Amino acid sequence: MVEINVKVITWKWRNIFMSNIAAILAEKHCQKYTKGFTDCVAEFPDTWHLDCENQRLKLQRCFQSNETVIKVKEKCDPEFSVYEDCITRNTQEMERCTSEFQKFISCADRVAAKST
Repeated sequence: MVEINVKVITWKWRNIFMSNIAAILAEKHCQKYTKGFTDCVAEFPDTWHLDCENQRLKLQRCFQSNETVIKVKEKCDPEFSVYEDCITRNTQEMERCTSEFQKFISCADRVAAKST
């Protein structure tokens, strides 16, 4: 039972990161919300996780209905986990995670190509 609760908490935390990068995968479906969220993150780079909560929730709701994003979450979880670990360790220098991000995006591209 505790394991399930930990997974739920972990998934909610992951959605914060996923919302930030999922715009690349589904921008055409959620462009308005993507712009609102990314503009907010740019305006509040150190406190975006607090100041951009409303925009993140709107974007998350939009992405929840996007089948490609759902498949990417399922199929690219290992790549995303490595990226997530990197940005967690490097919160002030996320550019250090470019390689991990590219591996995740490559996986996402493969999944998206199969979905279309």
